[in-house]
Amino acid sequence: HGELAEIIGGYDCVVVRSGTRLTREIIERASRLRLIVRAGSGLDNIDLEAAEQRGVKVVRCPDAVAESVAELTIALIISLARKLDKAFEAAKKQRWSRDGLTGSEIRGKILGIIGVGSVGGRVAELASKIGVKLLLNDLRDIDVSRYPGAEKTDLESLLKASDFVTVHIPLNDSTGRLIDYEKLALMKPTAYLINTSRPEIVDSRGLYRALKEGELAGAAMEVTEKWAEKNSALLRLENFLCTPHIGAQTEEARMRVSIEAAEMILREFSPL
Repeated sequence: HGELAEIIGGYDCVVVRSGTRLTREIIERASRLRLIVRAGSGLDNIDLEAAEQRGVKVVRCPDAVAESVAELTIALIISLARKLDKAFEAAKKQRWSRDGLTGSEIRGKILGIIGVGSVGGRVAELASKIGVKLLLNDLRDIDVSRYPGAEKTDLESLLKASDFVTVHIPLNDSTGRLIDYEKLALMKPTAYLINTSRPEIVDSRGLYRALKEGELAGAAMEVTEKWAEKNSALLRLENFLCTPHIGAQTEEARMRVSIEAAEMILREFSPL
């Protein structure tokens, strides 16, 4: 942070991934800055108000990472349904009893998708091909006809009816801790929560309570090192799975993001 603040004044454009925070202090030091490119989807690491006040354009590349994050989401759903984490551990330790390893198919189940943007929409497309019934929730209008077997509904109805709930919304002032204990308690005790968006969208204390008290069968989330340090109790629960923010960590997503970021820079700075 300190080094970036020292050198930022000499640049017209900066490209960041999720690990770099562009705070108000840094943006105000960026006297030449015209463009911030977020090489990915989330914008919670950029002070958007400060950028707007300085006239700095902020762009992102959500479509470039959507496929990779969506595929990870489907993988986590299947991992929870089939108890793959426990199966992997049992086989490696040469425990061949299958007691406790009976899972369930996801075909015919109800998948609730909160946020049907680039990632959520792709999850809906993939899941519909498996034969999952879709409940969609988004503040924007959704073309439900794009997703066979889907219907749009309110958040409370989605939580009550779904066998799996997956979260695909940005982190901001209105979505932080949006999924709290009261909302989790609406879900079936046999249901699972998946969150490959920012972990802070789910209230960690509420999630711990819901998992510990059997209000929820299990959960899988993408998490950061900072979040994990604060929530070590959750990591110790047997019915909680997590991955270290690898949603966009594929060769294909990296290539698409690099190309799209370069194209955005060229469009902004190329003469007419």
